[in-house]
Amino acid sequence: MTISDPRSVVATPSFRGVSADLASVPPYPFAGLEAQAEALARQGRSVLRFALGDPDLPPPTPMLDALRESVSSPGIHAYSTSRGEPSLREAIASWMHTRFGVTVDPEHEVAVLLGSKEGLTALPRALLNRGESVAVPDPGYPAYIGAAMLSGLRVERFALDPAAAWSPDWSALPGRPGLAYLNYPNNPTGQTVERAVLREAVDAARSRGFTLAFDNAYSEITFGGAPAPSLLQIPGAREVGVEFHSFSKTFGVPGWRLGFAVGNADVIGALVRLKSQIDSGAATPLQRAAVRGLQMYRGPMRPAAIEERVAEYRRRSDRLVQGLEALGEQVVRPGGTLYVWQRVGGRSGAQYADDVLQRHGILLTPGSAFGSRGANYVRWSITRTEPEIELALTRLGNGHAVGN
Repeated sequence: MTISDPRSVVATPSFRGVSADLASVPPYPFAGLEAQAEALARQGRSVLRFALGDPDLPPPTPMLDALRESVSSPGIHAYSTSRGEPSLREAIASWMHTRFGVTVDPEHEVAVLLGSKEGLTALPRALLNRGESVAVPDPGYPAYIGAAMLSGLRVERFALDPAAAWSPDWSALPGRPGLAYLNYPNNPTGQTVERAVLREAVDAARSRGFTLAFDNAYSEITFGGAPAPSLLQIPGAREVGVEFHSFSKTFGVPGWRLGFAVGNADVIGALVRLKSQIDSGAATPLQRAAVRGLQMYRGPMRPAAIEERVAEYRRRSDRLVQGLEALGEQVVRPGGTLYVWQRVGGRSGAQYADDVLQRHGILLTPGSAFGSRGANYVRWSITRTEPEIELALTRLGNGHAVGN
């Protein structure tokens, strides 16, 4: 008997295309921007990349020391848990008390995430049924929209008012969403928030019956004034909301993919239940290093290592703002974050960004990537060195077109 070549009898499935939910989601804007930059680079063009908020300063030494110590520990490379290692959850609870003066239960009100983005984007699928709606700020982080659409949910946008420091008017919120996102210090505008704005958000969530997801990824990157608040400092917030934090932004470890969520136990439980179906937790050595980072805090103010990082970002931000204003540009002075929000006149932000990329070799993010109310803006990232900022300002100032 002759055995046939398996390739002749096993059918090769044909590619049917992406799912309807995935097809409905616009391409993630930052992937497209990087593709544009790569195309120019292949042509021999010099491209200054100011589009992505990718922290470039090295992590604090204590975290790196802890990582080196932990990687050779017996059993350290086994699976973790979807909720996160107990030692890190306890450190998160301790940090929340030290930094914000709030108490959270590390067993039921804390979840370790594969970056805050994972939790923010998993939340709609964990809480809502297909056909329900999610309220998203305009302008706002585009991942909120993608998360809702991939879960078969409707997106309702609510405006942030530039005349009121880009804060929301909840009375204008359309429909009855099951979930609403809020983000301060704000990406993309760089604006910080007063507790009164958070109180209004909590009141709206209680009266309208939605869960409030507070994206606090930039809480430790502020440029003066009082430290950024936590949603959980507002009375009643724990009943309606959860808060998300990022090790990436605070400690400069974006590639580690570590973040956490704190807040309402039922919401945290739903998030962990979903995570248990799709991941097995962050790498334990990284979680051990994260513990060491949080332990650097001794009070509500930033420790010296974090303060040095923020001071560098502030110098970059101040220089970029000063330089753009000297060129006659309109800039929203940031109170924090890794971004500068620039208003462009006479054309759209997308047109401006394309022109700046093609003529000057500077990659920016069009404000329309964050919603219709960002259409007349572009966003600069300050995760580039001061010499790169100076070079970008020089290119803009002398009208120099970057050739081959």
